Amino acid sequence: MDLVELGEASDSEYDREHTCVENEFPKFDRIIHCVKANDEPLNIWQIHGIHYAVEEEVKLGEADYVGQVTYHSVISINYCPFCGANLVNDA
Repeated sequence: MDLVELGEASDSEYDREHTCVENEFPKFDRIIHCVKANDEPLNIWQIHGIHYAVEEEVKLGEADYVGQVTYHSVISINYCPFCGANLVNDA
C-alpha cells in the first residue's frame, strides 16, 4: 500500500515516510507524516499499525482474501519507537 492508497483509505494526505532498519516489520508498522486529515491541515507524525489477512483468516471467514487490510490503527507520535529519531525536528 503506497501513501496515496493509504490516504484514500483513511481520508488523509501523507507526504513522506520514516524508515529505519530497527523496524523489523515495516509493512505492518509504518511511520508516516500526515499533512491533512478530513480536509484539515496537519503537521504530525503517526505510527500506523496495519494488519493484512493471512490464509487462516480467510479460511475462518474473517477476511475475503489474503492481504486484505483487516485492522488499521493510528497513533500520533513525536519520536520513532524503533530508532528513537526525533521526528518533529524533521517535519
